[in-house]
Parts: sequence; C-alpha cells; structure tokens
Amino acid sequence: MLKERHEEGEMAATKAGSKERLSSIGQNRLKAMSHPLRARCLRLLDERGEMSPVQVTRELGEDNLTDVSYHMKRLVDLDCAEVVRERPVRGAMEHFYVSTDRHMIETDEWEDLDPIVAGGLVCEFMQRILDDFVASRNAKIVGSDKDFHVTRTPITLDTKGVEEGMEAFERLRLEMSEIEARSVQRRAKSGEPGIRTSSSMLFFRVPRGA
Repeated sequence: MLKERHEEGEMAATKAGSKERLSSIGQNRLKAMSHPLRARCLRLLDERGEMSPVQVTRELGEDNLTDVSYHMKRLVDLDCAEVVRERPVRGAMEHFYVSTDRHMIETDEWEDLDPIVAGGLVCEFMQRILDDFVASRNAKIVGSDKDFHVTRTPITLDTKGVEEGMEAFERLRLEMSEIEARSVQRRAKSGEPGIRTSSSMLFFRVPRGA
C-alpha cells in the first residue's frame, strides 16, 4: 500500500510543472490508470460488468484479495466505479462493482500531460483494442460472421486534411454514442440481451516509409 501511494505522489510531482488544466474527470481517469493493478481492475469491470473483489481477484490470478479490494474502493473514490449491490457472505458483506460511464480526456488536457504518462495511456488504449480482437478471434466470432468491419487505408493528407480527418472521427464517435443510447432504450422495452461489441477508431500519423 505504501508503495502505491508513493507512486501516486511521484506522478503528481511529475505533473506539477504542467499547466494543470486537467478536468476532474480526466484527472480521476489518469489516477485510476496510474497503478497497474488498479488499471487491470477497471479494465475488467469495463469488459465484464458487475463483479466483486473476490471475482476480480480470481479472474486476474492475484494472490492478495486485500490489495484488489483496496483498489476497487479507490476506483469508487475516483468516480470510475460504483457499488451496485451487496450480499452477506459468512458474516461479512460482499460488494459488487460496475464501472461508471466512460471518461474522455480532451485534446487540450492531453497536451498538458507528462510525456511518459501520455505514452503509457496510449499503450494501454491500444492494448485494450488488441485484447478485444484476440478474445473475439479465440471465440471464433470476428471473421466467422458478417458483423465486422476492419479497414486499413494508408492515405497522405495535408495539415488541413488531418484536421478534417480528426473531425470526421469525432462525428463518428458521437454517432456511435447515440446508437448505444437508442439501443439501451429499445432493450429496456424488449428485454433483449445486450450484444457485446468493440467499437474502435484509429486515425494517426505514421513515419515516412511505414
């Protein structure tokens, strides 16, 4: 525990020289992901939904339930998770958590990040996308049905084109959020179980010759 808190203190000190304009949502998300075990707990809640610390400990192959429980509580403190129900188990109370709404880090906030922190977040985001693909492929889903779209289109743009590309991807992200909201409303009426999907959008510069 002391080591974890010390690491958070070091991260805070490292970012102290930045413009310090991160919103509370952005800051909380960064704090949640600043510790490897806590990041794995949040990632599992994102993927699996409702889980207890006992279930998370077992799924992650961890040995220390106390550490997992501590980080699950920290996720609640950071507004990245919430307790949705409890049940008595052998004289104690077992708590079940779910992740809260997805958080976004705005462009100007990203520019304020320490480069090491930003680099780590990019790798974390990309790893999630790769994990989604591997899980789907192992389950013989992606590539075995028609409901998938994988495109790689190398294109050369000018500065204005890059800006327009970013705007196009933001419009698509917002449209997907609206599709999700409509799906939630329809499922509430029909009782249809949700279909787990992974919506990933990639658009970035690459070095010459790539």
